Amino acid sequence: MALMKDLRLSPSDPGWMLLVGAATLVANGTPLDNTMSGREVLNALAYNVIQFGIPAVLLLRLANALVDADWLPAWPAYIGVVGLTVFGGIWLIAPRLYPLLGKVDWWTWENDFALASTTLIWHGLGVAVYVQLRFSQRAQARLATLRDAAAQRERQLAATQLLALQARVDPALLSERLAAIDDELLREPLRAQARLAALIELLRALQPHIEAEVSTLAREIVALRAYAKLVSADAQHTERLHLAGLAEPADWPLAPMVLLPLVRPLLDEGTTLWSLSLHASAGVAELRLQALGPDAERTQRAAAHVPVAELCQRLRAVHGEAASLSLLAEDMPLFTLIWPT
Repeated sequence: MALMKDLRLSPSDPGWMLLVGAATLVANGTPLDNTMSGREVLNALAYNVIQFGIPAVLLLRLANALVDADWLPAWPAYIGVVGLTVFGGIWLIAPRLYPLLGKVDWWTWENDFALASTTLIWHGLGVAVYVQLRFSQRAQARLATLRDAAAQRERQLAATQLLALQARVDPALLSERLAAIDDELLREPLRAQARLAALIELLRALQPHIEAEVSTLAREIVALRAYAKLVSADAQHTERLHLAGLAEPADWPLAPMVLLPLVRPLLDEGTTLWSLSLHASAGVAELRLQALGPDAERTQRAAAHVPVAELCQRLRAVHGEAASLSLLAEDMPLFTLIWPT
């Protein structure tokens, strides 16, 4: 099936057929004969295109397909192209063109051998250059494929390491929350229950699926929402994080240990209300984390302590250089997280 696909003509093939025929005509010196009229030159061009141009392009396509499929070694295949083009064009195709295009009176079998000898040289040189260029392009393509595969493996490894890191329970967070729950069970049981439910939801969200190779936007939002609920339970149920347009986030791949570590210190510090919104275009997703107030100075200090460079490095380790994380230090800080989907 792949062989038949390689044998299909491309839109550029007629141009190459004309070019090969014209180059053969010029290489053999025919147009340089000043005694030839324009009509005779066109007739000679037609001969060369049909004799050599069309067979050369078709046979090169066949040789490419056979070599790519490992059905023939390269050099015998391309040497065969030259031989079949020249001998087939002169002794098989040309005699069948005589009734259509005519034949000069002085042309003999000796001229056939002379034409074959010169055309073999020029076509041999041309095919040799073509083969070298094609093998160079194939080698570059294979190298690019290997580089892409290596980069993909590195990104998968980085994602797996971050998933494992995310799955580890923060001992300080766990001990702090459990101690608070234990203290509040007798004094404020409802608040303690809300805190415990939020903590359980967060721990569940941080555990990756057994077959997961990378996290997703939906999973990261679940973990973020759980942590926001935990913080909200601490803050007398006041909202600290507003999720705009993220009620049902998409399952786009997203590096773990980026979004939650970005938002967590901002929610832990101060009383600022933050808004997280999703802005997506073709092949690109962008999350915007905007501070809404009220304490601008305290919010700026909290934003300045976020390890933006480290989180950006994690993001790019999974998504490549197209991903970015930046902080716009305005009156109310704005974080933008961009990655290819």
